[in-house]
Formats: sequence, structure tokens, C-alpha cells
Amino acid sequence: MSPLSKEIIEKLNKEEDIIVLGEVLDFYEYLRDKKNKKLKNKWLDIDEDEPTKDENQLCQQYKKSEEKFIPLEELIKELNLDGE
Repeated sequence: MSPLSKEIIEKLNKEEDIIVLGEVLDFYEYLRDKKNKKLKNKWLDIDEDEPTKDENQLCQQYKKSEEKFIPLEELIKELNLDGE
């Protein structure tokens, strides 16, 4: 925990005025909401790009390929890597 955090917590712990504590909590909530909105807006500003011709061709080639893939478990057994 940072020294600033410790100092703030100690001061708030000693504070007896409920109104001051309420104001601090309200301000914390305001800051949290403001930062969440800023983060949400950053995600909304991200533009998705369209795949390039090369990416489309690679995807089509992969879909058309008839290569048979060996599941990892079978490969491990064939290479005797499973310890058995």
C-alpha cells in the first residue's frame, strides 16, 4: 500500500464527522464513475477493421484444406511422451 493511501486511511479512520465521511464517499463514487465512463468510451472508439484480401484467402484455403489433424492426446501417445 502506498504511503499516500495509508495516510488517507488513517485520517479517515480518525474522522468523526459523518458528513465529511459521506462527502469523501460521494467524491470517490464520482471519480470511479468518471474513470469507468472514460474506459467505456475508449472501448467504443475502437474501430474494427475489415480483413485484407490475404487474410480472406488464407481463411478460405484453411477451410478448403483436407489435412487431417491428429489430436494432441494421440500425438503424445504415439511419441511415448505420456510416460506409459
